[in-house]
Amino acid sequence: MQSMTGYGIEYADIMGEKFMCMIKSVNSKFLDTFFDIPNEIVSIEPKMRKEIRKRINRGKIEVIIKRQSKTKSILGLFFKPRDEEKFKDEIFSLFMSALTKLIQSRKDEGESIREDIQQRIDRLKEIISDIEILHKNFPILVKNTLKERINQIKDELGLKDIPDNIIDSTGVVHIVRKADISEEITRIKSHLTNFEDELNGYGDGKKLTFISQELLREFNTIGSKSLDLKIIEKVIEGKLEVERIREQLYNVE
Repeated sequence: MQSMTGYGIEYADIMGEKFMCMIKSVNSKFLDTFFDIPNEIVSIEPKMRKEIRKRINRGKIEVIIKRQSKTKSILGLFFKPRDEEKFKDEIFSLFMSALTKLIQSRKDEGESIREDIQQRIDRLKEIISDIEILHKNFPILVKNTLKERINQIKDELGLKDIPDNIIDSTGVVHIVRKADISEEITRIKSHLTNFEDELNGYGDGKKLTFISQELLREFNTIGSKSLDLKIIEKVIEGKLEVERIREQLYNVE
């Protein structure tokens, strides 16, 4: 996994002159590359762009190459013509060194993001497990709630005890079916497995973002269907974790 933010800088003495190459990257939906380099090396810009495309899929990349100072006298440079091909080769080597540092920087940041997201995925597994347990106990909760309400009515009307079987089992089943979230629980488990596989594989930011959107949709459905306040509390916690994951994914390639 690579972050889209990174930084690489390198210095070199090239044919009597000091040069600096700095490459910066920030997030972007696509790969956008910008160059600020001396006119004399513009001819190797396509070659540098090609190397960037080999290693980076997304991000706004800025390449800056500057001449910093001369270490030889002007006369020395005048009377000894520069080997242009060798000069460009050494500039290209300077660029590649800076690019390598940039890639490593993006990987290091990407690893930190991956570790943070993994912790949140582990928490989501715990949350969906808690929701599943609560849901299994939901029919009992419905029956007890109905019984409690009937007893309240009994007391209000001054009636004698009402037998348990007066509670219509058909009504309980109807409420339970209407609030059934079994399919959503199963889908969330599947999404979490797919997410974790991708996270520990290539770590494609676009694919992970799509799965996180599906997770959020399933949690929203559970929240709208469930009548259990404890489940709704878990849903809110789950949605917060998914949103934090999505924020992290904005920086993932």
